[in-house]
Amino acid sequence: MPIFAYQSINSNASANCGVGASNCQNFTRATHNHQASNQDRWHLVMPIANSEKPHIPIHGPAQLVAQAPLGFMGKNRHTNTQFLSMVEGKARQTHQHLYRALGQTCDLLVYGEMNGNNSEWSSMQQHAGNLVGASSTGKACNSFSVHAANTAQHKMLGSGMGWIAIKTGNVNAVFVHVPNSIAKKQGEATNFYRSINNHLIQGGHGPIDLVMGDTNQGTNSFTASILSKATDTTFSDAHSGTSIQPSDSYGRSFSGTNSTATKKYDVAVYNTKTVKVAKVDYLSQSTPVSINGANMSAAITDHMGIFINVTK
Repeated sequence: MPIFAYQSINSNASANCGVGASNCQNFTRATHNHQASNQDRWHLVMPIANSEKPHIPIHGPAQLVAQAPLGFMGKNRHTNTQFLSMVEGKARQTHQHLYRALGQTCDLLVYGEMNGNNSEWSSMQQHAGNLVGASSTGKACNSFSVHAANTAQHKMLGSGMGWIAIKTGNVNAVFVHVPNSIAKKQGEATNFYRSINNHLIQGGHGPIDLVMGDTNQGTNSFTASILSKATDTTFSDAHSGTSIQPSDSYGRSFSGTNSTATKKYDVAVYNTKTVKVAKVDYLSQSTPVSINGANMSAAITDHMGIFINVTK
């Protein structure tokens, strides 16, 4: 029963794929300010231990904190070192929230818009997991970084503009950041997924079992519909309903996964003929921060994360 997690960070189009390409980008600032407009405590912060491997469960109560004030993620307010520390903390929070929700550790954690081969991101191996592999088509926003505790459990099946495919156990998982230029166009989006599916089949791996990531879809049902058409089978969104309450939130729900919580861009869509879903859930964009000794939270990206437990 592999457990997958995915989250995009918010990076620009720089050919330098270091931390600076992701530090306090425009949509990240908008996400933080949107969440900070309500100063009620809502973010659940799990205990972590930086001296332990990130997959090790840490016991103890969660702390309920409010969002840092408006403008906290303003441009040039944080050095690259400070921002990297926030992303590292988010990775550890992801592992702890996932374990609390599923009772199992994460098999594969994938980041979109992060090039794990860049030396500036090398410390993520201590906080997200060992580097299984990474890919980039040249720009920070078109990159992926794949992490796991046990790298031998996974095999990279291919990558291209907007996607990377990994086999974990017997599950073919495709992680996407669909280019905006094709994301809402039925014909081009169909060809995008069809070419990935054909690549896997021609490589002797079988069809796509699972698609996760930032789809930039125009409607909530778009990706499942397009994948069904592209593969001549039936795909379904693993998360039903319109209300999203991430595992790391308390008393606050959202209508979408983007910066203004209005669009459901981030999804897990599965092949109903090959896999079954045990559980799926979301994670917010925020991570713990300390301000004058007070524990709060801040957004480090514009897209929610998602995790899923499947069987095949």
